Amino acid sequence: MVNATRSNVRKLERFFKVRLLETDPMDFQIVQVVQELSTAGGVETVAAELARVFSRNNLPNVVLASAVSKSFEGTTRIERIAPWLSRIPTRGPFRHLGRAIVVPIFTLIATWAIKRRYPNAVVISHGDSLTGDVLVVHAVNAQSLAEKRSAGSWRWMLNPMHLWVSLRDRFMIGGLRYRAFVAVSSRVTAELEQLYAVPPSRIRVISNGIDLARFSRNAESGTTIRREFDIPPDAKLLLFVGHEFQRKGLAHAIGALERLGDDAHLLVVGSDNPAPYRKVAPEVQDRVIFTGARSDLPALYSAADAFVLPTAYETFSLVCMEAMACGLPVFATAAGGIEEYLKDGVNGFQIRMDAEDIAGKLAAAFVDPALMNRLREGALATARSYGWDRIGQHYIELLKQIDAEKRGIVAPPLVPAASDASQPDSPSSRLVRDLEARAKDELRPL
Repeated sequence: MVNATRSNVRKLERFFKVRLLETDPMDFQIVQVVQELSTAGGVETVAAELARVFSRNNLPNVVLASAVSKSFEGTTRIERIAPWLSRIPTRGPFRHLGRAIVVPIFTLIATWAIKRRYPNAVVISHGDSLTGDVLVVHAVNAQSLAEKRSAGSWRWMLNPMHLWVSLRDRFMIGGLRYRAFVAVSSRVTAELEQLYAVPPSRIRVISNGIDLARFSRNAESGTTIRREFDIPPDAKLLLFVGHEFQRKGLAHAIGALERLGDDAHLLVVGSDNPAPYRKVAPEVQDRVIFTGARSDLPALYSAADAFVLPTAYETFSLVCMEAMACGLPVFATAAGGIEEYLKDGVNGFQIRMDAEDIAGKLAAAFVDPALMNRLREGALATARSYGWDRIGQHYIELLKQIDAEKRGIVAPPLVPAASDASQPDSPSSRLVRDLEARAKDELRPL
């Protein structure tokens, strides 16, 4: 009977393509679970950056994934789980159907793999397993749907993924299946407490980070982008990045372009359908450029003069931080975690989902070269406080504490992390405070 059971397990392992992470039993082992390992989205990028941070700190770690970008092969330790799932498209026009098939299947297989093969590891799930030690909550889907309903949008009901995510979140979050829940912003913390009654003691606020080596301004790359899309060198170029055009407020950004001069252009990066938005403002259609999905974001940020995101719902917005790392002033709504780092007159301006408000703030900044220089300087300083090596240390501290608990070792309690409070004092953070104080003085009404 025992031999038969072992034989069946080996057959399952061959089918699922799961292999054991070979390390000493006493090593501190980390396993991350994410369906796709790439830089195509925020969740995927966070998993990839954490893997790099763990490796730089000489911590044995592996990523369980089914779809893996070629750029990570040979550089990150990966265990491919059911790699045949990667043949099913999860991007493009049929992405919702593809993800409705791929994600639940991967989640169930990954859950089995964790229980069977990694019982002693510290497991970080990015929402793609039903078990683990740490759940990184990138967004609370229930709150996102509530925001859409309040805005009168019901198209989300056509996406079958929402049913799966709703059931999954009730089981994972509502059932408190994890030792700790990492919230990427204070807003996510509030949503976890209000919607799922997660105890505050189980939540750690650790913001997303930024790859400062990859995201930096490169004038030559920016010039190349402008040439590619026939954008004049002296034109004012706005940049919008997001895959969900409606939720991210693209219509408001296009409306703002109408109110700016003829020398203003809008570059739209994302895989959503552009057809409805080409009709929003026909008179500026030749100055709204849809690029589709792109992998050369640093070059696109380097080409722009301002980043615009009038989004309805966010939890942190990694693209805003990427823009800042490239010295790009950010004009975005105070949605989710954005208000925690976007400061008026320091690194950009908070805007409303209103074309006139957006256009007014952009125009006021563009006519003041000194202000634009300060905003660029403030954006860079803000981004430096969110480097992955610094953010990753908060994860490592949390994982070590959990590892000690699992081994029965008494670990010293950690002070709950917060996105701002957890950042140690540094020259960049002091510069941000100085710029903020200066901005308050200059923006104070007479």
